[in-house]
Amino acid sequence: MPRPYVLLSAAVSIDGHLDTRPGEDRLLLSNKEDFERVDSVRASVDAILVGAGTLRADNPRLLVNSAEHRASRVAAGEPEYPLKATITGTGDLDPDWKFWHHGGDKLVLAVGHEATAKARANLGDLATVQSVPAEAV
Repeated sequence: MPRPYVLLSAAVSIDGHLDTRPGEDRLLLSNKEDFERVDSVRASVDAILVGAGTLRADNPRLLVNSAEHRASRVAAGEPEYPLKATITGTGDLDPDWKFWHHGGDKLVLAVGHEATAKARANLGDLATVQSVPAEAV
């Protein structure tokens, strides 16, 4: 079976930080051209994976913003937006986060039975919750 192609996208400050400290104003590490590049990359993938900690910290929507990119996806037989996925070890996922209410289908990979039950209870039909055995992680 062929392995999936995985692309990691992150902006890092010159001193090696991915984010600001808690309580500080968020530092934008990208410019307009980079945001456009990220949008193009998002439009080209099958899924966007983000950790639950990032959802808690940033409350992102993680969309393909360009109408042209979305139209190209649909013309190619793909859904308008890539699948949005997250991984959680606790199931502590807030149903009010933007992630659940924008874009296409959502998938939660919950590690263990307790996290799976809690994620399902918290999210209802906002996402498909799939249990992942702890030893598989």
